[in-house]
Amino acid sequence: MFDHEGGSKMNIRRHPNWNDEGVASTVGTIMALMVFLAFLSMFTSQYVPVWMEENEATHMNTVYSQFANLKQSVDIQVQAGLILGSSQVQIFSPIKLGANGIPMFAAPTPGYLSIHRSSSYDYVNFSFGAPTSVVNFNSTTDYESNTGGTISMYAPNRYYVKQELAYENGAIILKQPDGEYMKASPQFRVNPSGAFYQISYTQLDIRGDDSSYVGYGTRGIQTTLKAASTTTFTNLTNGTHPYLYINHTTWYEGAWNSSFNQTLTHAGMEYGTPAQLAAGTANYTIVSTLVETDLIDSFYQVSVRINPLIVSRFSLTEAYLEVTTTEMGAN
Repeated sequence: MFDHEGGSKMNIRRHPNWNDEGVASTVGTIMALMVFLAFLSMFTSQYVPVWMEENEATHMNTVYSQFANLKQSVDIQVQAGLILGSSQVQIFSPIKLGANGIPMFAAPTPGYLSIHRSSSYDYVNFSFGAPTSVVNFNSTTDYESNTGGTISMYAPNRYYVKQELAYENGAIILKQPDGEYMKASPQFRVNPSGAFYQISYTQLDIRGDDSSYVGYGTRGIQTTLKAASTTTFTNLTNGTHPYLYINHTTWYEGAWNSSFNQTLTHAGMEYGTPAQLAAGTANYTIVSTLVETDLIDSFYQVSVRINPLIVSRFSLTEAYLEVTTTEMGAN
């Protein structure tokens, strides 16, 4: 190398403390860190979401099984109450709130368990012919029954689809962003009998203090049947109540509307508009009415109206259930 003034050649002398082995160690350490960071990035961006999605999906399957066991337990309690006249047996049903996380990489997903008596209302009303008597000949009587209550578990899943499971009037409902689905139908049976129909319906009233829980552990739902009875009517009329009304007020309008409609249609009843039902050219109609709405969802009344003159027998079961919650392992 030459300088700019004299053009003489200049040599760069090697420093006596330079060491090629130190440079190689530094480069090797940097390369190892880059490989580790690349592996960590691939793990967190690809493997962790798949792992967490599987955890959340497994959790929802577990909760569905637990809600199915809850429904089975209550059905057994109601049947025992109808047969024995009373049933004070308590049944414990666990509900897992949250999905497991991945240590150091992903936090668990919490769950929200709610028990509210005011979350739904089920109102049945109709008119029927009273027994013939000398004093009050061939009169009609109005019958009304009102129950309600919902047990729900909401999972705000981050990787799997957000879902909510609800137990309401004997039915299990799955709600997610793309719609609502009746996973287990209520006790609503319609059987054709010649030109008439025999209908049975069960109303389940959930009693107890409203409560909500959020977390990752397991809560227990304890159910105690307080009373259950079935009344059969064989002489429905179009008196004060011109139809047999089953009015269910709920946050899950789509699931209830579809379930009622499928049951009645499958039995052979002819659907029509309210005007067609009033004119006698249809057997039933279903009207959904918006009751209120909030920032998240809408509250509807699903009103099933059936021509009472085609109902030869209507059996109404009313069951009253006390519901409390406990923590697993707590006294």
